[in-house]
Amino acid sequence: MNENFLDGKLSSLDSAFALIPRTGHVVASMAAAEPGLFFEHLHEHPQSHQGLLVHCANPTKSYSCFSDTRHSESFHFNVMFLTSAVRNAQGHNLLHYVPQHLSRWAHNLIRKNEIDVFWGTCSLPSEKGFVSLGVNACYEPDILRKAKSVILEVNPSMPVVYGDTFVPIEDVDLFLMNHRPLPALQSERPDDLDRMIAIHISELVPNGATIQLGIGGIPNAVGECLTHKKDLGIHTELFTESMKTLYEHGVVNGSCKTLWPRKIVATFVYGSESLYRFVAENPAIELHPASIINDPNRICRNHIMISINTAVEIDITGQVCSESVGHRELSGVGGAADTHTGAQRSEGGRGIIALRSMTPDGKASKICFELKPGAKVSISRNDVDTIVTEYGLAELIGLSVAQRAKALISIAHPSVREQLQFDARRVGYI
Repeated sequence: MNENFLDGKLSSLDSAFALIPRTGHVVASMAAAEPGLFFEHLHEHPQSHQGLLVHCANPTKSYSCFSDTRHSESFHFNVMFLTSAVRNAQGHNLLHYVPQHLSRWAHNLIRKNEIDVFWGTCSLPSEKGFVSLGVNACYEPDILRKAKSVILEVNPSMPVVYGDTFVPIEDVDLFLMNHRPLPALQSERPDDLDRMIAIHISELVPNGATIQLGIGGIPNAVGECLTHKKDLGIHTELFTESMKTLYEHGVVNGSCKTLWPRKIVATFVYGSESLYRFVAENPAIELHPASIINDPNRICRNHIMISINTAVEIDITGQVCSESVGHRELSGVGGAADTHTGAQRSEGGRGIIALRSMTPDGKASKICFELKPGAKVSISRNDVDTIVTEYGLAELIGLSVAQRAKALISIAHPSVREQLQFDARRVGYI
């Protein structure tokens, strides 16, 4: 790398941390663009920061700064989406989840706080004086433009990805070198139950539709089941391995898309090294902020927009919980409500919630009479569209409470249907 391209801004960690005010506010990039040097070394600087607030999302590791309560007076973390690496630390006076729709993350951060430092990750610089934020444009471009100071970790592994990812070197205060591999996400292999659900979903996706998929066994199975379709488009918050496979099979070409035709658009990419190589300088892929991609008013402009999300549980009136088990926070609402409601407003569109009928241990129904105490409603029953399990689908739009209850009971596991019917009658739902 020619360091001259960085305009003399390549510096040290001490200089980077010195840019952060003692009671400042830092926003860090997320997922595969997570700034590892920042999180790995933050705990080494507790004396210089008293009351520092850090916003982040999708932490990939359980860095010591997330769990060491000795630093609870030095810094606090607001996390916009929990992962297994940090969910056990949530709520212990150090790390806290912030409920908000993905489309509003950047807007709410800018509205509520002055942002002293944006600390992110970027590609190697180009001879034309730019770096790329690479696989993340979720909230990073919006925040970077509002931050008082910008620190970027230059990672040679970070691909250049097209869209709203390019940053002039002159807009960056300080660069650091970080040669670590990008965080990778293991793709979950679908099983037979996932494939049964996916078959039902595939029948709801016509040729020419534009799709949004999440991550996990069910979405991956849906990707497998769509390989016989034609002319699909992709408008999604997260670009995944299953979407790459559909593109390579010639299923995805965006020829029928009405918004960004012929383009795959997303807010971030998270997966394997081969996925990162696929998106590198690929003119078919563009990343844009979630304030644009996840805006329901834009999502609905896609002809036949089909959104497919998963859930933890759903009650028989249609309330969807996708982010907690009772009071225990698991993840976050992310873009589930954004995409579910936006898709329904699309001409011919549909919002789909897919879930197994039972929990993995087979002890509890995921279609339940009532949500667990403390469960968080991610999608209200007023906004819910179509629910799919391995036993079929329930289209809830326009149905009364009685009709909803009967439809959802019909796709619950057979072993719980009688009890669900009894409870529904007991309270007068049916």
